[in-house]
Amino acid sequence: MPKKRKILFLIPSLRGGGAERTLINLLQKIDYDLYDVDLLVVSKEGPYVDMIPKRVGVRYFFNNNFIARVLGYIHRTFNIDWIFKKKMSELDKSYDVGISFLDSHYTDLLFYTDNIEKRFAFVHSSYLSHENYQKFSTHDRLREKVKNNRYLKLDGIYFVSHDSMADFVEIFGEFPKTGVVYNVIDQESVLRKVGYNTSPLAESTSARFTFTAVGSLLPVKGFDRLIRASKIVRDSGYEFKVHIAGSGPEKDKLTKLIDKLGLEETVKLHGFVKNPYPLMKNSDVFVMSSVSEALPTVLCEAMILGTPSLVTNCSGCRGLVENGEFGMIAEQDDRDFAEKMIRYMDNPNLLNHYSIKSLKRAELFDDERILQSYYNIFEGKEPLPV
Repeated sequence: MPKKRKILFLIPSLRGGGAERTLINLLQKIDYDLYDVDLLVVSKEGPYVDMIPKRVGVRYFFNNNFIARVLGYIHRTFNIDWIFKKKMSELDKSYDVGISFLDSHYTDLLFYTDNIEKRFAFVHSSYLSHENYQKFSTHDRLREKVKNNRYLKLDGIYFVSHDSMADFVEIFGEFPKTGVVYNVIDQESVLRKVGYNTSPLAESTSARFTFTAVGSLLPVKGFDRLIRASKIVRDSGYEFKVHIAGSGPEKDKLTKLIDKLGLEETVKLHGFVKNPYPLMKNSDVFVMSSVSEALPTVLCEAMILGTPSLVTNCSGCRGLVENGEFGMIAEQDDRDFAEKMIRYMDNPNLLNHYSIKSLKRAELFDDERILQSYYNIFEGKEPLPV
């Protein structure tokens, strides 16, 4: 039997985001008779900590999330990296491939050891529209520093969508080895979990027209727009429900906005929901009000479920729905988003139309083909074209 290639994945944490869920999906699909896989997590944080397959070797740099955040901020802001170099020097294995699965300043950790032969980064964001990365567009010296000290030193940079790659290239320019690899969605798991009615939501989604959103409560997800649009729709005389499943730092702000607009009986924040799929499947429309996305995993999952979608006009979302062919698209505007919500409610035929379109679009997410692209990267080959 040929010697197993050793693969190291690096990720900041395992909080409830799309990239983190995608990594778990991938780890659950890998053939461990072929590969020896380790996972390096900077901060032991998030609901996916308990979902790592047993055959994956796991190492956490910090068990305390506060310490991890402080040291991460110092590393990112002041380039003080001795603690991370020390941590990386303690790795007692050599790896054929090291992958920074969620590109950030932590990608630099791959260069703090000589025990990795090939180094790759995966970009899960739009570097043009995501507020965390807009600094690269406006600060020439910072952009050139990161380009020279990080991206030119990598053996490959991969993106979860063509939109994400185009945005990156617009900022940093072309690189010798880049490509697009879609996220592993794990279609079988999504469809299976629809039957596990473990959602804490007791209220039936059939009582009135229902919109559902799923995602971390972060500014980039634009849930404030969804809430303001819901106010416009309700004031237009419509009765409906909006369910938002997710946790994050914006919870208090969004709760106050719901209270201020008098939407307590219309918009519900449910916190992190381990299995949101029954809710998504039984809702009339899945909504995504993001300011920026690369390849939104949860939108892919909604399409697998055949749920009609309404998304904002941002990269990632725009590409997945093909500018309105596979899902309704609204501008980054409260009133336009509200008008598109009303259009769905006024036209029942649209629900059937976009349900069929969603299922058609879901054919893109062939788990076996995507997994083969990862295997190609592990083996030093090009991923399959998409």
